[in-house]
Amino acid sequence: MGEDELGALLRRHRQDADLTIEDLAAASGVSDRGIGDIERGVSRGPQHRTVQALADALGLGADDRAVLVRAARAGRRRTAPSPAGAHALPLPRAVADFTGREVERAALAGALTADPPAAPVALVTGPPGFGKTTLAAQVARDLRGQFDDVLFLDLRGVDAEPVTPDAAVRRVAEALAAGTVPPEPDEAVDHLRGLLARRRVLLVLDNAASEDQIRPLLPADGPAAVLVTSRRALAGLSGLGRTVLGRLDPADSVALLARLAPGAPDELRRLASLCDDVPLALRIAGNRLATHAGWSIGGLVRRMSVEERRLDSLTAGDLQVRAAFASSYEQLGPGAQRLFRRLALVDAPHAGAGLAAALVGETLWRTEDLLDELTDLSLVQHLPGDRYQLHDLLRLFARGELDHQEDPAAHDATRAAADDWLLTTAVRAGRRFEPEHERDPDAGLPVPRGGDVDLHDADAAQAWLRAESGNWLAALRRASDAGIHRRVVEVADALHWFSDLWVTWGAWPEVYDRSADAATALGDDRLIAVHEGYRSWAQAVCRRDREAAAAAATRSLEAARRAGDTTQEGWALNYRSFIATHQGDLVAARADAEAAVALMLAAEDREGAPQAMLGLSRVLSRLGLLDEAIAIIRDTVALVADARTRPRAQVAAFTEANARSHLAGALVRAGRWPEVIEAATEAIRLAEPLGVPNILAASYLDRGRASVALGRPEEALGDLEAAVELRRELGNAALLATATEELDRARAEIAAPAGRLPG
Repeated sequence: MGEDELGALLRRHRQDADLTIEDLAAASGVSDRGIGDIERGVSRGPQHRTVQALADALGLGADDRAVLVRAARAGRRRTAPSPAGAHALPLPRAVADFTGREVERAALAGALTADPPAAPVALVTGPPGFGKTTLAAQVARDLRGQFDDVLFLDLRGVDAEPVTPDAAVRRVAEALAAGTVPPEPDEAVDHLRGLLARRRVLLVLDNAASEDQIRPLLPADGPAAVLVTSRRALAGLSGLGRTVLGRLDPADSVALLARLAPGAPDELRRLASLCDDVPLALRIAGNRLATHAGWSIGGLVRRMSVEERRLDSLTAGDLQVRAAFASSYEQLGPGAQRLFRRLALVDAPHAGAGLAAALVGETLWRTEDLLDELTDLSLVQHLPGDRYQLHDLLRLFARGELDHQEDPAAHDATRAAADDWLLTTAVRAGRRFEPEHERDPDAGLPVPRGGDVDLHDADAAQAWLRAESGNWLAALRRASDAGIHRRVVEVADALHWFSDLWVTWGAWPEVYDRSADAATALGDDRLIAVHEGYRSWAQAVCRRDREAAAAAATRSLEAARRAGDTTQEGWALNYRSFIATHQGDLVAARADAEAAVALMLAAEDREGAPQAMLGLSRVLSRLGLLDEAIAIIRDTVALVADARTRPRAQVAAFTEANARSHLAGALVRAGRWPEVIEAATEAIRLAEPLGVPNILAASYLDRGRASVALGRPEEALGDLEAAVELRRELGNAALLATATEELDRARAEIAAPAGRLPG
């Protein structure tokens, strides 16, 4: 049922019941304007309780009711982000009834738009539940028109494992310039600061854990501004404005409750007092009154007055929050209560509906109904991309209920089922990129308990792997720590080719450290060869630890030879050649590369042979043997273009673009300019759909150089400007300097009155 069909469906049911809009409004309690908005398509995703009220008034049977509910859910659901947009950091959903905090809003707005010597930084601190996040998001919306971009990042400061400084840097940099972050942590920090120095960005860093987590994200100067929230004072940070958030003014507390659930002033003041003027508690209590017509304020006051259990680990003001949480929790049905409790077992800040289904062993449709119930009660936040999140305090409450109502054996069984679902789904998603599983990615996999997810193509698989990475990585860690070695190897194997598309994710070294150790524990030489090779790649490319990479490549080679596996021997030699090339040992690099090519071709490895051949071409170019290098690259291009030898799955497109780019670069060094333009143009055509900035930057630069060399500097300007911009986003100073120098040369040639400059 599409989003645009809800209105037509409701209209048909109303007309079948011979009701006017006014009749249906009177019977359901939904306003006639609200019903009209739904039927006209203005409101495509009304709340679950609204849909149920309409279904009751229409007297719908179970089947018709289910169709109506699903149509409304389709309207509420956000589309999952595509890989190209997976790095966005949007503000949380706006709070329509934001109340109070005028003094704090004005002070923060002034601090963030001031023009001090350094980029403005403001810090909001205070106890949990006092509205730090809501205030920061509101201030960001107030100032949106004064900044080019507004980014919001939850740093998970109260989690057992907060977001690491490196991961935070990468998330923000990816949001500003996706796919451009250097793998080296120090370079990533410099890259981010370079981006912030040139753009008027308001960066909201929510829920900070420590000074060390924040410092790499603070720009030294430039037009950007940063707004930080934290429970901690972060006294080690200097040169920033500080706002300590207290409870709401009692009058504002009553005003907020009155907007949510109008009532007698005396009763509202008593309820506000029980909520201790804490915004989160006020909002939850008010929402319960607003959504339950049979409840009275006095009744809720009595319930909260006798509640004995409190969040005793928090400050006195927050002790009242448990009463508000409990009064909401008690309104849930048994299934929703169970799901709410078990969401406390989720490792990452948020989860998809599929993981939620695995936690309770229900179907996806049933679980989405339960999530609707939780969302309607404000116990779970629905995020873009169909993700669901527990607020920090709600997670604590859910964990307490889980410990109280389910024994440790049940905890373990629930977590084991969820881990099984996560790891099986990770394998299914990863196999969408694996050549040997191109025809049937799900072949041989068990069907785990839990909801199915949309993995119909590579884009959907990549979106799931990225969105659920914190959860499947935690499951992989538990499997590794428990000695479930074959499972660890299976997951890492399935993610091999996918990892090339997400090189900047910081966890690949850990994934392949664990899989290589698991292979060793299994005592299988072929698996050791494969996974030590993966470890070598991760150490070389992600960490740039050449010594660790070389050691892993050597272990891979030794294991491959023990196993008599010439294909894995070829891969190990290819890894070792890559490392030796970057270490400057070109003689050893050439010997390994030539041996790797011979082994890969003999084994007819359609994916490995082109990689080994391009590796050999790099060595030959470094040695100055350009004709040989060009010949090898042309052979690679032919191999990749031939349907009989072309790599399978997504490997083909990337390899062909990379080969054409290598060819253009070698032709530049040989001064064969017309051929450069042809090769670079083809590389750009192939790389643009993939969004690979390093290939695009090199190809634009090479084509621009060729145009200048052929006496057409005007044609070069667009290419060279694109190369400069891409390399600026990549954050590599040396490569940027080269591109800038070529652009300056082209401009000088255009300006020179006598034509081309010498040289």
